[in-house]
Formats: sequence, C-alpha cells, structure tokens
Amino acid sequence: MNLLRLMFPRTAVLLVGCLMLSASVSHAAPAAPAADPAPALVAVINSVIDIVLGKSPDAISSLLPQIRTKMSESFAVDAIVQRAFGRNWTKLTPAQQTEAVDLLGKLIIRTYATQLASGSRPTLAVTASREIGPDRREIVSTATQDGKVVNVIYRLAPVDGQWKVYDVLAENVSVVGNYRQQFDAHFTKKSADELLTLLRSKLEAPVVVEKGKS
Repeated sequence: MNLLRLMFPRTAVLLVGCLMLSASVSHAAPAAPAADPAPALVAVINSVIDIVLGKSPDAISSLLPQIRTKMSESFAVDAIVQRAFGRNWTKLTPAQQTEAVDLLGKLIIRTYATQLASGSRPTLAVTASREIGPDRREIVSTATQDGKVVNVIYRLAPVDGQWKVYDVLAENVSVVGNYRQQFDAHFTKKSADELLTLLRSKLEAPVVVEKGKS
C-alpha cells in the first residue's frame, strides 16, 4: 500500500491537527516544576491560530519557518520523529535522520495549518492536568472546530529544562504509535532513501484543501 496514503488519510489529518495543537506551548515550566503547564499551552495555541487562521495554502507554506519557530518552544520535534520511527531509527544515517526530522516536521505543520485555516477558529478546553509518572505530565482536553469535538491528551516531559510534548492521543489513538506502525510496514520491504523520497514528493506536491472538513 502507498505509504503516503497511509500517512495522510482523513483520520491522520485529524491526528495531525491534534498534534499541532500540542506543539504550541510557550513559556514552558522547567524540569519537574510545581507549576501547571496547561495555561501556557492554551495561550500559545491561540498564538499559532492567530498566525494561520484564514490564510491560503501558499501563504501557509511561506509561514512554515515562523510557525515552526513558535512551536519549537514546546514541541520536541526530534523526539516525536525518533519515537515515531522506533527501532527503525537506526536504519537511517545521521544525515537521513536530520532530513527526516525536517521533512516530517514540515509536513505535519503544513497539513494541520492548512486544515485549520480553512475552517472556523478552533477552541481548546482543558479538563485535567496531572502527573502520570516521574517527570511526566498529561493534559486532557477537548478540541472543537466547526461543531466537531475531539478528545485530546497531551503528554509532556522535561526537555532542555522545559515542558515539551512528546506524544499526543486523539480519541485514544497515539500519534507516535500511528506513525510507527506505518514506518514499520515501510521498512519491511523498502529503504530509508525510498521513504525520504516519498516525504519529499509529498512536501513538493500542491496542497489540496478539502472544503467542509476540518
């Protein structure tokens, strides 16, 4: 089966959207803080929404560096990608690993931002923020857009002295786990070079906006 179809189906777009919401935390607390990171998460999500809402796909593509800079305050891109590859990560050379982080990060950002820009302003309501283990926190929330509600759980850990999201569960489906299954399937028969070629071609392809869908 075509990996690109696996990676970007209708349900995957929803997961990507939730991932990008999770990527928008700013002013994160230091490692093992007493402060609750949820308010900062909500504040920076709104900042990212302000950047992309109502923008065209071409405009969003030009804004990717700005969006990614904002996201990097709380989104552990390297960790997300490496966890998604799982055991397959060692099948990539250091140069391929760097490119994989760059390409997959851009695809996630562009896919979500385009969907976000084409609908009404989404809202995030936090219902719980709690410790789930040593140096681990979980923020439980709902994301609402155009009348559709998605249950979203953000999982955070201290990275470089700040709380950063390392996985997101949308309707109890892990984004990291979802990608890992796809990469496991790919690497049973194909190479890292072939995967990077697929990611490049997806990134270079025109963005198609599905009207009426979030």
